[in-house]
Amino acid sequence: MRRRVFKAVKIGAFVFVGAFLLDACLVFGFALTSPHVKKADAIVILGAAINTPALYNRTLEALRLYEEGFAPVVVLSGGRISDKDISEATYMLRVMDKNSKNPINVILEEHSGSTYENLKNTREKLPKASSIIVVSDSYHLARGFFMAKSQGFKNVYWSSPKTSSYYKPGELVFHYFREMAAMVSYLPKFLFG
Repeated sequence: MRRRVFKAVKIGAFVFVGAFLLDACLVFGFALTSPHVKKADAIVILGAAINTPALYNRTLEALRLYEEGFAPVVVLSGGRISDKDISEATYMLRVMDKNSKNPINVILEEHSGSTYENLKNTREKLPKASSIIVVSDSYHLARGFFMAKSQGFKNVYWSSPKTSSYYKPGELVFHYFREMAAMVSYLPKFLFG
């Protein structure tokens, strides 16, 4: 009996370590790679808390891609954290308006409160789109990619701000580990939409 228990514990530990390493490879792999971004049907910014360097820099990265002609429209995706605040999408629109001299073709998606909702609601706003460029912080790109794929986008490219210096090292470590946990919790959503 003891041998069986010990063997089961060893197998469980092996599976856990293997899953952890696969999860880490996905999160860090997307964070450290930057695909050759091709023209797409839309650029989608995944929301973050308003008035944060994360959302500000994500928005500037999407604006850069838009102004360089990578897509004809930008989806600003993010709801409200509280009834007292503006939506993340409205905040992104204000950042774009302040940093662009030309009008920007945008779609506001103001009802999402998670990465799942960002991409599910974006799919509803872009029913005919087959390709998108997901813009978020580097640690968040893997989840954005797989969620976009589960929503039926055929070609999914990704991009992040060129710097993450607005995070303290400890904050960045926290975000990477938090993202690894989120990837595990999103597994059913990746598989079943």
